[in-house]
Amino acid sequence: MFSSLIPMLKGKAILHMGCQDCGNDEAYLGVKVLNKLGLDVDVKEFSCGCEFFGTDESRIEALAEENRAFLKDYSQVIVGCARCYHVFREFYDIKAKHISQVIYERLRSAEGQFIGSGEVFYHDPCYLARFHRLVDEPREVLRMLGYTIREFKHNKSRTDCCGGYSPIRILRQRGAEMRLAQVPKKCVVTAACPKCTMNFKDFNAPDSRIEIRQFLDLVDYALNIEIPAVY
Repeated sequence: MFSSLIPMLKGKAILHMGCQDCGNDEAYLGVKVLNKLGLDVDVKEFSCGCEFFGTDESRIEALAEENRAFLKDYSQVIVGCARCYHVFREFYDIKAKHISQVIYERLRSAEGQFIGSGEVFYHDPCYLARFHRLVDEPREVLRMLGYTIREFKHNKSRTDCCGGYSPIRILRQRGAEMRLAQVPKKCVVTAACPKCTMNFKDFNAPDSRIEIRQFLDLVDYALNIEIPAVY
């Protein structure tokens, strides 16, 4: 047994951190953070269809029809990957929320001493910022937990792409390196999308003193409570 920072909500939520290549390896951390904030969540690996976005949207529609069969049993659908969130918003008749929105909502009612500190460069994922103007909640989460936000020159709805979703390696590399070139040494960079942070890590120079941190890792640390996450 453990005590969350907020009383547990009734009803069951499901967490889709991302499809196979865009964030499902962070599912454990997502469950852990949401448990700390009083949310009981299931995790189920499935494709939302995001890999077909822009190429074969009929495949997305077919997968959406298939996935609705089990998603309808949940009171809330929470999504971690920015592109998956976009697909849910555009192709599913389900009011999915991005995990940063859920964390923000829960933190507003939380009581505890948060231990986040230091400066963090926040990168806006394209699919959140450009498509849905979802820019405030991730920043507010980090601020509420004690971090100081540093901004890239092009941010929010004018964000530069990190290249993470490009199928071409050189474009992923170019996007990441151009973004990281704006960051001073010894700084932390994060993004509210596992694919973005994964791409930054892949192309962060071996001798770089820039630290790439998962958004949920920063949240988990700052919440300052140890509980097991089981799914």
